[in-house]
Amino acid sequence: MISTGIKKLQEEYKLIRRKGILSSIQGSAAPIKKNFLHWKGNFCGPKNTPYSDGLYYFEIKFTNEYPNKGPIDVRMRTKTYHPNISNSNGHICDSYFSSWNSSYNVYGIVNAIHELLSNPNPGSSYYSFDENKAKEFNLKYATLDQEYDWDNSWDKGWDITD
Repeated sequence: MISTGIKKLQEEYKLIRRKGILSSIQGSAAPIKKNFLHWKGNFCGPKNTPYSDGLYYFEIKFTNEYPNKGPIDVRMRTKTYHPNISNSNGHICDSYFSSWNSSYNVYGIVNAIHELLSNPNPGSSYYSFDENKAKEFNLKYATLDQEYDWDNSWDKGWDITD
């Protein structure tokens, strides 16, 4: 029997595909290998930020208790220098995820990640913001012409000092 969480995620996926609701951020999101509890996606960096013109990949993991419980893991898969993104593993730390409301959805999660790049949350930051370092990482890791190896990206490390 399919859980309520998976049914809800299936409905949200159909909506994303049918209406293209992530097109405003030039983004996409989909389950990985039809596992509706594990999603991947991408979006273009927000305009007028150090992340503009970059392509950013992310990952979201849910439990069967979705939407009553929020995602258990939200992380960037593209190396991103940002105060709310862990420099060791890409984990995204933001109050949006810790103050989860069952009315939130995948569309809202993706938009929250995108918005966070424009407006860092100083209340849940890992380190202070350095705009030049963010631009440097954008050019090095998030260029639109770079091929992204999703299957091997875990092995590429997160050494923020390189």
